[in-house]
Amino acid sequence: MKTTSTLAIFLLVLLFSCNVEENDTGKITSENNLKSLFDFENYGTSHNLAMDYIATMPNFNNATLQDIYNFADTYTDAYFTNQSCNCDDWQTQEMHMNMIETILEDTYNGSNILLNMNVINPQDVPLTDMLLNILDNAASYENNTYKSVADFTTEIEQFENFVINNYLIDYDATTKTGNYAATILAACSIAKNSYSYWINATLDTSHPWNYRLKYMSTYNGGKSKTTNLQKNIFGDIWRGIKRAGADVLGFLVGGKCGPVMSPEGRDLRCAIKHSGKKSSGVR
Repeated sequence: MKTTSTLAIFLLVLLFSCNVEENDTGKITSENNLKSLFDFENYGTSHNLAMDYIATMPNFNNATLQDIYNFADTYTDAYFTNQSCNCDDWQTQEMHMNMIETILEDTYNGSNILLNMNVINPQDVPLTDMLLNILDNAASYENNTYKSVADFTTEIEQFENFVINNYLIDYDATTKTGNYAATILAACSIAKNSYSYWINATLDTSHPWNYRLKYMSTYNGGKSKTTNLQKNIFGDIWRGIKRAGADVLGFLVGGKCGPVMSPEGRDLRCAIKHSGKKSSGVR
């Protein structure tokens, strides 16, 4: 994966966030933001529970992506609901999955792709870039190395603290709706939990997703893109990390799929539903 200066992105985001805050009259304090973080953390926990549930479907190891996609709709909890979203059809799923896979191959242009697809607004680019940079630097394809779960979690938590201290967090815990900064915090929870989940699923041969990760991770019409370099344990981990990236991107995309009134608002119930479907639908 590419190496981009996190410090440079951090400084750009800091400058941008300061300009944004000058126009915020109702800024929520960092203390209040921290109190709401527990709810954000539940998004990642809920996502992983959904992955466990999906793995219980009949004939899971050989199920088609569309079968898994449909089965994912039968999982519910306080965050995964039967909420009607605007991106629930299979055709949209495939379109979004193609977009996400394109971004995973070229995270440097990820924000531009999301911007052109009207997934994010121009003011959302700095935070998006910073999160994508963390995901992109989680592994080095050239060196066959990847960050430990602890190191990755620490980096995400540092980013969370930055968002908390510099951005207005507008979030309704009842309706599960909020602004983009709130979406980013929930996406961070998805990132931490998903990264841990897929690393474990890759390394643990008894994990219910292990078989699909190792033998069913193909895409582009079923044509495997596995190279000689990837035909080892790092190759499996690489694909697991890319699946975690798909989870996060699916969450960002899904936030625009709900019936929220404000053009700046996002429906995090549809976001996590979308994330689960993208996670289980990685080809």
